[in-house]
Amino acid sequence: MSATVDNSDQPEDRRLRATAIGFAAIVALTVAELMVIGLDLDRAVRVTALCGLLMTKVALVLVVFLRVRFRRRDPRLAVAALFLAAGFAVVLMLEMAFRMRQQ
Repeated sequence: MSATVDNSDQPEDRRLRATAIGFAAIVALTVAELMVIGLDLDRAVRVTALCGLLMTKVALVLVVFLRVRFRRRDPRLAVAALFLAAGFAVVLMLEMAFRMRQQ
């Protein structure tokens, strides 16, 4: 009887795999940001797209690299506050761009 151990499902391997996938996603989002900068779009649209990509990066860093889990209420509230603040920032930037165009 041979006792072989399958090491592919160890927690360390899963964490390493998640970290590698997270890093690749961060690189892909950075490439997307660079592509958005080069596009011939209206400034407000470009800023909104960049803010959306930034919010996605923040969520990815929180979940993958900082391992924020949503089992307790505290991390959920912190993440909700971050997204709410980023959403307010986007709205204020769009409003400022609209007012600058009106003048």
